[in-house]
Amino acid sequence: MSPGLSAFLKMGMNARSYVDTLADVEKGVLGRKKTINTAVRRKFVQSFSFGGNGDIGKLWHHARMIPQDDPMTQSRPSFERIEQAPAFLPHCNDPRIVAMGLAPMLGSWVDTTPSGAWRAHKTTVREQLGRRVYAVLDEGVGAANEFAGLVFDLVDKKFGASDVEALWQASLEVADDLVVMQSDDHGKYRLVAASLCSPSDWRLEEKLGATMAEVHGPIPRLNDEIGDQIDRFFTRLPTDRFIQRFNWSLMPHPDLMSRDDWQVNPASDQLWYRAERQSLRRLPTSGAIAFTIRVHICDLTALLPIEGALESLWSAVETVPDDLRRYKGLDILSPVIANWRQKNRV
Repeated sequence: MSPGLSAFLKMGMNARSYVDTLADVEKGVLGRKKTINTAVRRKFVQSFSFGGNGDIGKLWHHARMIPQDDPMTQSRPSFERIEQAPAFLPHCNDPRIVAMGLAPMLGSWVDTTPSGAWRAHKTTVREQLGRRVYAVLDEGVGAANEFAGLVFDLVDKKFGASDVEALWQASLEVADDLVVMQSDDHGKYRLVAASLCSPSDWRLEEKLGATMAEVHGPIPRLNDEIGDQIDRFFTRLPTDRFIQRFNWSLMPHPDLMSRDDWQVNPASDQLWYRAERQSLRRLPTSGAIAFTIRVHICDLTALLPIEGALESLWSAVETVPDDLRRYKGLDILSPVIANWRQKNRV
């Protein structure tokens, strides 16, 4: 069965059915104490037990919006890839805009669907931004090559020479962005390699070599709540267990490459729904964490015919705490959201 929402819709299932299916799998495999449902959760932090290690604790993922000047902003093309329908609706599963929901993988841990468009997108992005979208530190070459080899095995292609370009070549075979995090001498995981062509408002050149605490530094509440537990979770993740999670955002543009401060026209009534399916696995030889990010973007109007999708979305938006509202850009999107709802009468 495909993990995508589209497959469920073809079977006559609505958004609620899709969420319930994910909940059943998650509860059964991860031993999660609490069944997921589509009701709005007002708790900001949620506890998990994973493989009997209860002290792994509270884990959530946060995307970052970094308002900074980028000299490439004015010259680069618009990297758009708009899909006709949402592949996932993570806000129905968990309405918290910065929540972490761990679940076992459904389907392949990377999207190997043949697509010349994805290859073209990544190639164009790298031609424009170079090391800003692909980089491997010296200490990360071995883990990056191991990751690349697994991708080539999955697509049934011969793995070429093991060098600093191996992970890039592997990334061209899949739709996902590929990131490697490796433990240092102090047990802290650092971002040591990445092919990052579709970031959600963060920059590889600022995060390369950073610990997870440094990567997540600007995110409200994160390090105070669970900073130390993330590294322990990575260390204890079995190499034969693949984990997935999702996040979602509302965007004022449909660009896959989102590196810049948003330029929002308060008179606009255009919104896009961005969902990411991310996977985690620990590499068996290096022990590094292989992290994949598959981005889906669609016009928000694509959610109109899906029962319960917009109702859950507005409930989620309205209950976001103020600091996270600012962090995710919902404060500056407020007039656009109001215009969109008025235009579409929802």
